[in-house]
Amino acid sequence: KAFSTDSDGEKRLCLVYGGAGGLGSGIVDTFSQAGWQTASVDLIRNQTADHSLLIPSGDAWGVASKKISDQLKEMKIIPDVIVNAAGGWGGGSIGDEKIFETVDVMLSQNLLSAFASGYLASNHLAQNGLLVLVGAAAVASGGSSSGMAGYAAAKAGVHNLVSTLAEEEGLGGKATVIGIMPNVIDTPGNRQAMPNADHDKWTKPSVFAKAKTANFTLF
Repeated sequence: KAFSTDSDGEKRLCLVYGGAGGLGSGIVDTFSQAGWQTASVDLIRNQTADHSLLIPSGDAWGVASKKISDQLKEMKIIPDVIVNAAGGWGGGSIGDEKIFETVDVMLSQNLLSAFASGYLASNHLAQNGLLVLVGAAAVASGGSSSGMAGYAAAKAGVHNLVSTLAEEEGLGGKATVIGIMPNVIDTPGNRQAMPNADHDKWTKPSVFAKAKTANFTLF
């Protein structure tokens, strides 16, 4: 379905999963500055969002997602756009001693957060809305990923999920589903993980957020 910005004068709402992180807060601010209502879903509150929903700490993904879904229903929040800004990077090859711990973290931060965003979209996204999931250009390009095996596997799963949800049966044919494939985003977490990289070449969160909105003429 083609995403439409026609709103008959009503204020649109963007929900950002991971809306209190380095990338997510930039997306929230960008939409807010453009006159949209915003909702953040994260482990901590985003003080600038119109609505800030807290993910219950310690709950399994299914339990936590159901609780967030119940809150959205109770608050009568119907997002026109849902963006998954949650994620993280972790290096490590298949023979590393801590590879399984890394894989668990990468799947949780990148793939399961995408599933949670898709679950919320399936149950709450407005008709003809937009779901945006974040992949990785380095993984999609087919380059070497042996030094980040867990991350590459998680992002490959996200790429597959985008294709699955974009099918007519994926979200009931009611939404546009896209995957964004950025290079490295300049967030505090990425700087900590890769302190010796050339940070000047990385994409700033504000630029990334505006690119998302500009590509679909949301404002």
